[in-house]
Amino acid sequence: MRNHHKLTDEERRQIIEARADGTPVKALARQYGVSRRTIYNTLNKAQRARQGHTQTISLRVSRRELAGFKDGMAKRGITDHPAALRRLMEAADVLLRPADPVVLDHLQAWGVQVATQGAAVNNIARKLNAAKLRGSPIPFTDEDMTTIRAFAGGFVEFAEEFRILWEAQRAAKTREVDKVLAGLTTKRPDH
Repeated sequence: MRNHHKLTDEERRQIIEARADGTPVKALARQYGVSRRTIYNTLNKAQRARQGHTQTISLRVSRRELAGFKDGMAKRGITDHPAALRRLMEAADVLLRPADPVVLDHLQAWGVQVATQGAAVNNIARKLNAAKLRGSPIPFTDEDMTTIRAFAGGFVEFAEEFRILWEAQRAAKTREVDKVLAGLTTKRPDH
């Protein structure tokens, strides 16, 4: 469209309100005698004004990173990637907060348990290696077997508890991300 109509402040206000009510951009461009680009520029400028001073950033990502982001947005039905990035950046203090102290306590307790039982298994291994080097009979006792079984059982238990804890943390983080991105889902036409 080659029309050079300059919008008044009142026309800009009307465009913003009409678009918020769902009027298509194409219809607004026709109604006000301007290009769709002018309508988009008007809407973008109003949005930036509402948000305060904005700054453009440049970011390079790998194809894999971009594909992962797009896939995550597609799974949520989000096509407005810039809006999603803005929302994620605004919520960085929530999404990137340090690990839950409960998780850290569990990991620390598990670390102590593994170190204690691991030291006992190491002592058994040293005793067996020393006997082998001397050519002596292998001094493997029922107590040694109990220690090794306790270590193996503890490790299996740790793996399962960690999996449960990890899944709970991941589910909580997913809920936080979904909350941040709420409202950006592309509306699908009713069938």
